[in-house]
Amino acid sequence: MYRKQKGIALITVLMVAAVLIMFATFIINDRQVSDRRTFNIINNARAAEYMVGAEVFGKSILEQYFEQSKAKRVVRTQPWATAPMQFPIENNLGKLEGQVKDMHGCFNLNSILMEATSNVSAEEADSNLADTTTNTANQNIEFGKQLPGEKVFVKLIETLLPSETEASPAELAATLRDWVDDDLEVSGADGAEDYTYTGYQIPYRSANNLLAHSSELMVIKGYTPEIYDAIKDYICVLPVKEGTINVNTVKPEQAILVWALLDGVDLATVQQALQDMPEEGYSEGDFFTALGSGKVSKEAAGRLAFDSKYMLMTARAVIHTGKAETKSLLLKNNNQFQVVARHIGD
Repeated sequence: MYRKQKGIALITVLMVAAVLIMFATFIINDRQVSDRRTFNIINNARAAEYMVGAEVFGKSILEQYFEQSKAKRVVRTQPWATAPMQFPIENNLGKLEGQVKDMHGCFNLNSILMEATSNVSAEEADSNLADTTTNTANQNIEFGKQLPGEKVFVKLIETLLPSETEASPAELAATLRDWVDDDLEVSGADGAEDYTYTGYQIPYRSANNLLAHSSELMVIKGYTPEIYDAIKDYICVLPVKEGTINVNTVKPEQAILVWALLDGVDLATVQQALQDMPEEGYSEGDFFTALGSGKVSKEAAGRLAFDSKYMLMTARAVIHTGKAETKSLLLKNNNQFQVVARHIGD
């Protein structure tokens, strides 16, 4: 009987010890997770502070460059465009990166609504960006009639799309237009408004507003990941309907952006002209002299430009496990840069 009691006591002690060890292990693991979480939060906060500083620093560098260089135009060969900035921080335990992209070296998707201008030079049109926000291209348009912006977009993407694409360039232009315009009327047989989207298995409504990011294309009828991948390097989004293309910041390998605005000239000629761009960039007269032929197409009137107003600055900070990134849209005005929009994250 005594031995039996001793056995029960030993088992009880072992069970109590096992439970205590289990609780101790749980407490230690929970403390380690809590410590790691706190460590990550602190690092993320530190990275975010550096990221904000990078935005201010980047603006000052741009302002200083354009003020001191007396550059007349924004050109892709200028220092801000040739290489990203990178600095070690936290005693080389972290890094701060920054790069600037001209937002007139791509097709602004919101400019699908931009009307062609008349009797206005390209440089004058580019200096009046805000005026384009009041255009009424989406009003009183004949059913099925393409807007000038649609025609430019079609010419741009028709050679970029994969050969097996089901949707035609005209359909993609029409659905983009209907998504962005502020009415609920389809623009034609290829268009799509609420009636289309609310009929999906997971229904939703059209935005009827300007795009905020190019990835929004993925919810518009006709667009697929393959289409987006094919055109993403040629498109961008600005918070206005203006959509000028700066000849002086378009890379030769993306000459189709400029060619899509022209008539009477082949793509190879445009590419060669961009390759031979002078250091200070082209003026309008010099550019067409370099081409030797061609003119701005009727639907693209007002889109060809030789300077830029909008730039996108990406600032990224990494400290241990902490990461932070922001994309700041800058508006250039008399060599001063103002942040007009900011996106936190990738």
